[in-house]
Amino acid sequence: MIRNYLYFRTQATIANDDDIGQSVMFPAENFMGCYPVSDTTIKLHFKSVVMQDAAATRVIQNDTDFTSASIMVTQNHDIVTDSVILTITANKHKEVMEAISIALNKNYSNGGGFITVADDLTNFTIYLHENITACSTITVNTAAIGEDAFSSTFS
Repeated sequence: MIRNYLYFRTQATIANDDDIGQSVMFPAENFMGCYPVSDTTIKLHFKSVVMQDAAATRVIQNDTDFTSASIMVTQNHDIVTDSVILTITANKHKEVMEAISIALNKNYSNGGGFITVADDLTNFTIYLHENITACSTITVNTAAIGEDAFSSTFS
């Protein structure tokens, strides 16, 4: 299976690139979309790289008359996404979005593609498109937010 990956780095010093908020790689299929945040920024959203599956807790409970039982399922849900904010040339959102779309869908014949979207490393900056000027913020969520509860009764 050919898979493409998108790489982002906010850290300018290689020796300090040592945590999840400074560099990240997302599978291309985790890309969910993007939108302008201001004249000079665009926000990209991805399915979480940490919160892949939410765990469920099941409680089976007999009713007091023992003729039926209830199952209560409590499940944390992943309503948050991971995100990257890119700094761009003023009002060049469409051009940057188009470049990202092309990169996401490119067929790399070598079995997969490592696509640097934004790398802020000093003296070696690399940007996918000329209108990307920096990788501003990387947010990788490490915990689900909220909880859903479902209940069923059967005889």
